[in-house]
Amino acid sequence: MIPVRLIVSIAIVAAIAFMVVIASSNLRVLLAEQQVEKECRSLESSLCTMLSSGAARDIDETGAAEGTKRIQTFSLPDSLVYLCFGGDPDFSGTGVFQPDLIEDGTVIVYKVEGGSNKVMWLPKETCKFREGTIVDNKWVIAGTGQSYIIHSGGKITLVFECVQKSHQVYILIHGNDGISP
Repeated sequence: MIPVRLIVSIAIVAAIAFMVVIASSNLRVLLAEQQVEKECRSLESSLCTMLSSGAARDIDETGAAEGTKRIQTFSLPDSLVYLCFGGDPDFSGTGVFQPDLIEDGTVIVYKVEGGSNKVMWLPKETCKFREGTIVDNKWVIAGTGQSYIIHSGGKITLVFECVQKSHQVYILIHGNDGISP
């Protein structure tokens, strides 16, 4: 009788321990996703204010005045797989990241380890993200336009600038890496 009770007790304790481990890993994923979403919602609020009251720099004019900028520092979880402004870098689910735009760059997509893609749609009229590159000491849109991808967690500082190209307003993104044209 005692060995049967011992086996049943061990089985119950093992089942409870297994459920606690599963629950804690799910909780870690949920908390990481909430942290990224909070950072993105804060950015969205800041960008809406910038776009409604700021000025856009015409990137086709070499002597144009700077556009309105927002510098945002993100505290992202270490379990971040990617955070993309303007597209879904792993749209096919293959693990190969592509900077292609979705819906003219009006989206933020992120993923943490153990979680699935999370998508935040932004207003199509205003929030059109583009990755920036420096050309002749000026930040311009990279190529014909591509999304900006962050590949890891930690503290990351980005510059978001209101720019204009062919009378279309975009949000130009580049790292705050000490280059200030």
